[in-house]
Amino acid sequence: MLPIQHIQALLRACQSDNGRRPASKAAQALADSLGFGRIVGKQWLVSDHDRERIRVYLQQVEGIDPATPPDAWSERTRIGAAELGRNEKLAGRRPREDRLALRGPTGLRLGETLLPLPGQAFLDIPLADAACLRYDCAVVVENFEAFIHYENAAIELPFPQPLIIFRGDSVNTTDTVLKFLHAGKAPVIAWPDMDAAGLLYASSLPRLAGIIGPKKPQECLSFYGRDDLYLGQLRELDALHLSGKSIALEDSVRKNRKGLDQERMISAAIPLILWTT
Repeated sequence: MLPIQHIQALLRACQSDNGRRPASKAAQALADSLGFGRIVGKQWLVSDHDRERIRVYLQQVEGIDPATPPDAWSERTRIGAAELGRNEKLAGRRPREDRLALRGPTGLRLGETLLPLPGQAFLDIPLADAACLRYDCAVVVENFEAFIHYENAAIELPFPQPLIIFRGDSVNTTDTVLKFLHAGKAPVIAWPDMDAAGLLYASSLPRLAGIIGPKKPQECLSFYGRDDLYLGQLRELDALHLSGKSIALEDSVRKNRKGLDQERMISAAIPLILWTT
């Protein structure tokens, strides 16, 4: 099975009346490995005979209709790609693209339906379907461990029906989270590590209403804080400028020259409140 760049080059070659194509890397590989056309200088010369051989190859080997538009795979899932040919991995969309990891302390409300979740469970849901969820605030949690143990944190939050969202990783990406937040209307709350990088990320979220942090930030950093979470993030600290009451979190980090991770907030049962921005 050929990669998508080679398939597209073959489709363009056999669909064009012009026997001269750019001598791209894909064209060079096709001429060298399969003998389709020949490279002369910066041009890929494809004869009528070559085009006929390409059509036969696409149909018999790749299972692709030679009339397929070269960009037909760009927005297709693997199932959609399988409709176009034998190689489902030509899909332009990754299998878990545009999916969110969500939780609800009291369950998730999808329309009029309440979806209770077992302890530490979360819902992996397509972005389009997540738009149907009902909630009064979106809480974006930086670390996955804190995300699944949200109920174990001592958080005082003035919202009865929060939607807990994992910030994202290589599977449930940060870009998808931002798409969801930009499309919503509810206030956004961040629960990050209390360090420069975490606070800076929190400040970048759309419609940020506040940041969850220790009720007594100075005291907590003095007792539980880590030097490395400060010293390793001096560049982020230079760019950090919080507003509203949340500036107390930034000031505490600067004064104590320490940071505090979410896991410690949970394990030490540190009282956490919403610091508005």
